[in-house]
Amino acid sequence: MDLSQQRFESIIERIYATLDNADGWRAVLEDINDAFGTRAVHMLAFDGSNGALSYSEGADMAPQIDMEYIQKFQFADPRVQLLREQKESEWVHCHEWFDDAFVASSPFYQEFLIPHGARYLSACKLVQNERATILLAWLCRPEDGPLSAEALAFAERLRPHLSRACRVGLDHFVYSAQALVGNALVNKLHQPVVLLTMSGEVVQANQAADSLFRRTPLVQVSNGRLVLPERYREMFAAHCAQLENEVRFGSAEAPTANLQSLRIESEKGTAPDMVYAFFSMLLPERVMGSFGLRPLVMLFLYHPGSAQVIDSSLLTAAFGLSHAECRIATMLADGMQLKTIADTLGVQYDTVRKQLLSIFQKTSTNRQPELVRLLLHMPAATVQRAQALSADL
Repeated sequence: MDLSQQRFESIIERIYATLDNADGWRAVLEDINDAFGTRAVHMLAFDGSNGALSYSEGADMAPQIDMEYIQKFQFADPRVQLLREQKESEWVHCHEWFDDAFVASSPFYQEFLIPHGARYLSACKLVQNERATILLAWLCRPEDGPLSAEALAFAERLRPHLSRACRVGLDHFVYSAQALVGNALVNKLHQPVVLLTMSGEVVQANQAADSLFRRTPLVQVSNGRLVLPERYREMFAAHCAQLENEVRFGSAEAPTANLQSLRIESEKGTAPDMVYAFFSMLLPERVMGSFGLRPLVMLFLYHPGSAQVIDSSLLTAAFGLSHAECRIATMLADGMQLKTIADTLGVQYDTVRKQLLSIFQKTSTNRQPELVRLLLHMPAATVQRAQALSADL
């Protein structure tokens, strides 16, 4: 931790440099996180006219974590109401509202926040007006405790400068169809991802997807539309219609529970080829408008013949596992016992056991050996990538 006057002046200089280069906010957040020695620092904004998540940037914020929160855990986050009621320039410290007993019984903390190495939040509302609401949050590790008095004093000194820079550069934080939060997250994923309208119009394909299109003719984009082999087109459209119906009329608390999959194979008599497609529905009201204001289909692709690195988003797409569940599954595949996993992750044994039961249900397995066999038959890079992410968090 470095809360010296010299570091303060260096951060202030970076803050005001964003007025000439709005992309510099990431460097500001990284500098703040380094100075405080916290688990992560996160800045987010909500557009005033439609309430959509219009900006999200942070230091040590993996895209998989942001995606998982947006699609699932926002509905279980007990801190949301506190942040909504917070006034401009006020601070919220989650430990003042949620004690250890609450945390121990909270699915949000036990299944999402703590497995990602965070427990304590201190947040300040930098701007609140008719155009946008901008928040800045510090996330602290369980073992570090909440921000100290010295750190809070340093943060309070930074606050007016942060607020001033945000107000002057407010255009950067309001909703823009050209700079959607969800699209930025998709671009950071290593797994091939395509965003589609219900009619098949391609809204976005990340770099990994573009690479896959060059490797196989089974999935292509032509004239801005997704093109599948003819015998799969009606099947894919029917799956999407079914998915939209399930998501629209299903439980708001489980927006990612409905998932469809499709195995696309080459015609007989041609070179053997195969692509697996896993897709889910993104409704604006379910994902904070972060992917825009119209319903979209999020399509994950896996091509066995491709050499690209596969990350744990494939496990999530294939089985609907949360990031925390991916970590537990891959630790089991590595031979770890449940008690050891709980100790390693710093969570209760019962939490790990409940997550394992959820994994069994989602993967249609009944016992640990059966689950391990399933994981070992997944692409090896998937497991390796998931384990690497676990080591980094």
